[in-house]
Amino acid sequence: MLAVASATSLHLGPAAAQSKPQDPWGQTAINSYLATARQETLAACASKNLSLPDDFVAWIDSDATLRASVYGCRKDPLPVLLQLRSLEIELGEDIVRRDYTQLALAFAIQRSYMVTGKKASGWNDGAAEGATALADISQRPRLQLTVPADPRQRVNTKDERRTLDRDDHIINFLEDHSPVEVEVTSKQRPPLEYDDNGVAKKRGKATKITRKVERALVGADVIASVDLQREFQAYMKVHGHDIALNSGNQVVHWKSKAAVKDKQQRTRIREAHELFHTAYRNKGRMPAERDRAPTAAESMAWLIRNDRHEFTPAQKAARKWPRFPLNAPWPVLLMLAADDQPLREREDIWIKFRDHGEFRTYGEYIGGIAQQFDMQSARRVSPLAFNYGSIQMMWKDGGVCGTMGNIGARTFRICGVPSSTAGQPGHCALVRMDVNPKTGLFRCIGGQYATGGDEVTSVHARWNYDDVGGRRPMVFHQSIAWGVNHGIASFVDTLIMRRMWEKADVATRQTRGHRFVREAMTKNPFALAAVLGAINAAPDGKSAALLLNAFQQQFDSFAKPGEYSLYRTQVRDLVYARVLATPAPKTKGAATQLLSVLQRQDCQNGRLLARTWRTIGGQTEFDRRTIAAARSYVAGTRTKATSKQFGKLLKAWERSIKGRATRKQWAEKVLAPFKGKVALRTRRRTSLDPVVAQLCKTAGRQPPKVGK
Repeated sequence: MLAVASATSLHLGPAAAQSKPQDPWGQTAINSYLATARQETLAACASKNLSLPDDFVAWIDSDATLRASVYGCRKDPLPVLLQLRSLEIELGEDIVRRDYTQLALAFAIQRSYMVTGKKASGWNDGAAEGATALADISQRPRLQLTVPADPRQRVNTKDERRTLDRDDHIINFLEDHSPVEVEVTSKQRPPLEYDDNGVAKKRGKATKITRKVERALVGADVIASVDLQREFQAYMKVHGHDIALNSGNQVVHWKSKAAVKDKQQRTRIREAHELFHTAYRNKGRMPAERDRAPTAAESMAWLIRNDRHEFTPAQKAARKWPRFPLNAPWPVLLMLAADDQPLREREDIWIKFRDHGEFRTYGEYIGGIAQQFDMQSARRVSPLAFNYGSIQMMWKDGGVCGTMGNIGARTFRICGVPSSTAGQPGHCALVRMDVNPKTGLFRCIGGQYATGGDEVTSVHARWNYDDVGGRRPMVFHQSIAWGVNHGIASFVDTLIMRRMWEKADVATRQTRGHRFVREAMTKNPFALAAVLGAINAAPDGKSAALLLNAFQQQFDSFAKPGEYSLYRTQVRDLVYARVLATPAPKTKGAATQLLSVLQRQDCQNGRLLARTWRTIGGQTEFDRRTIAAARSYVAGTRTKATSKQFGKLLKAWERSIKGRATRKQWAEKVLAPFKGKVALRTRRRTSLDPVVAQLCKTAGRQPPKVGK
């Protein structure tokens, strides 16, 4: 057993011998950092009286990218190392060292972000602060994967050996009642047919079928019917319980999509829901609570079991199986490893996919009622084997975009696809990793978009590659796929470089950022974590702005103009955000120098430009510059796109002006260049330029009319 090892045992590859010794970010420096990190991590094991097998440590050392991933991608590699060993103990050497190494790494790295004292709940748990939980590496039996059974313990509500309580009588009223007749709508598709090669043929369109069926009475039926409410109250009174139930007639019913604004009515509905929901839980018709989240080993074992399921060729084709390779590089698997859905919930969806090819990623959209949990819950409160928070409850109760995004993302992860919900302005969508089966290239793509594209999408899965974490825009996760496509080894090296950058002295981080950006992007042009580190360390606005030059020059040597535009835009925005986070230049000369840099970059950040102009010449300079910008806009070719872009700049400039009266005066000045030129002409029609309407609103006057 090995507790600590010497850094000299680390073998350096050919690239190390070619690097210059004085290069602070070259391969020699990276290998030296890894050697130190390895030594310190193993020493930490020894200090905690933790022992690791010699062959386990040697196995990590035997693969350069594996070693770099374990020791180099976290500020504290110990949780990664111990979690990897813990997975090996529970799942076996073959699984971790040979068959699913990348998946094991994904779980080890993802779980290393869990903070002590917090439950395992995926990407909602932070990692930037607090002590990370250390995995158990004690010897124990191999994990035997067991999907928990239905936890409900059905109570005999007619047990003559005890005095029946209120909830007994509630259940008896419901279960002894005559069945109710309801309409059920479903879609039926033609059966699958296969060609001579066993590949499923394209199926015809689904047919909508509505039929009436009888089912048992449930709490939601009583809440929806005045007659049933009266009958229920009379029944309960006979059995010794006076219950006031007045939730209206058809105010809440199975198909209801209407919200209720009456607070008293809402209170009565909420109380009615709680009445039946409590009875269902207390009498074993619903679980008392949601199942626990699985351990890392349980979750990984469950995914592997499914990955190894032997579908027939025809079934594989129909299910598009496997939907994502579990041997993909670990960075693109982290969203999958973060999934904390209880196994029983996953199993229910998996069986439907496995046995029937069911892959539904969108539920019932119910409108405004979804914003009222009491209403939404009351309309369908009934016995169910799963609790609130489960995908099954989402299927039963329906919802709006948040529910739909969750249904989609959860279903994808259940079927082995890294996925997450994602925010858009006023909307919840989803994103997922995808792979081209022919090229093997990965990409991060969106689904259920409504209010924009990737540029307005923020992924809810944590972006932890800078060891800080948090929710980040879509392009951050796309850069992971692009970086892995460029090369997993070089991508991991750039993550190590970010750790090295954090350990560098202040003077280095303040003066060597441009070189660091170039070195990191030479290794991998999608070294966003490293680039972000340099941006965050920029000591002043000019230094930060010049980092954009370094980034653009380096990226232009890799990509053609127009390629990866969102990635370029994101880095630009990060740079300008850093410039704004630093104090404004203290002198007119310094501000003029900064402005010169911004102009060469064609800066369109209105807030930053406004601040810089005012530093140069106060409000007078601001007015002069904005009026000149308006003249240039009017003289140019105006389109809907350029109008939208200039309108965005104007809005930023307007917000920088203090005082309503001053804003009105400014708007009048900027409107002057538009005299006689207020129309926006497109091929189809002539209309008032939205920019003019915007300025008129600020100026407090009616916009001019434009003839057709």
